[in-house]
Amino acid sequence: MKKVIGLLLGIFLFFGVIFFFGGTEILTVLLSVNPYYFGGAVLVQIIIILLYALRLRLIVSEQGYKIGFGRILKILSAGMAINQLTPVVKAAGEPVKMHYLSKSGMPVTKAGAATVVEISSDLISFYVILFLSILLLSFEKYLSQNFLYAGGMVFILFIAVIIISFKFMLNEDKLERFFGRFLMKYFKKDAKVSTKVFTSSLRHLFTCRKLGFKIFSISFLCRFLDIARIYLLFEALHFSSPLTFALVLWVITFMFSMIPWLPGGLGLVEGGAIPVLMLLGISASVSSSLILLERFLTFWFIILIGGVSFHILNKEFKENYGIK
Repeated sequence: MKKVIGLLLGIFLFFGVIFFFGGTEILTVLLSVNPYYFGGAVLVQIIIILLYALRLRLIVSEQGYKIGFGRILKILSAGMAINQLTPVVKAAGEPVKMHYLSKSGMPVTKAGAATVVEISSDLISFYVILFLSILLLSFEKYLSQNFLYAGGMVFILFIAVIIISFKFMLNEDKLERFFGRFLMKYFKKDAKVSTKVFTSSLRHLFTCRKLGFKIFSISFLCRFLDIARIYLLFEALHFSSPLTFALVLWVITFMFSMIPWLPGGLGLVEGGAIPVLMLLGISASVSSSLILLERFLTFWFIILIGGVSFHILNKEFKENYGIK
């Protein structure tokens, strides 16, 4: 019930913020959208989702499990939709993916290891590109030096956490003892076996250089495609902007979306991003229209395909395996 109320409140704030800044002029701007550029942005978003599915399939295959790309795509979409509906990023979508992977014949411990590796590649690519973007925007005078210092400190802290985490996760004995205590509550007598499988799988995935190159290449490519999608939306609204504008919007939306708030950061992202775009000299109606289209692709579109995926997955498991 709380999730439903939060989503409804978020929707109210979303449209409230959009129309507060853009008013009825938004409709005029949206009716003039270039269909080719907007179609290109939609295509880029679809490619990003397909690349995410490919990344997950590579991780699953490395562990010796052959799950069809179509099934992986549906599992990924379902997980992404749940992530959008939870205030804290990655709070519920990952267990959903683990659940459906385990139903597809993959042990939950190995599905958990695959999820950890997937999240790690995502976080590293996000923060590296975020720092480089802040660095570039600071030198181009789009962001203040104070913003650069703050971003630099956060990036250094993140790198330190990543190094410590990797050292810990590559030490199988420490990792096994840690998860042994955690898993004991849930697996009881099977905890030792489950912990051993999880830690050995995690260590194998992290030390496989060939897999690492592939999944990190995909993750970084998706970050660049994120920025390309925003640039295409600028063009779709007949606003020829420098690439730095797309970078600014990507940085702002990412940072606001990381703040625990209503589902998907509804209201918060819009309220933070639109004023920033207006400071760059973009009219309120164009800024609001741009955010409306961007959020459609990165929030509503994800929820739509995720909801369809949920329905199809549940139907498949019920019909083929008798699982409700």
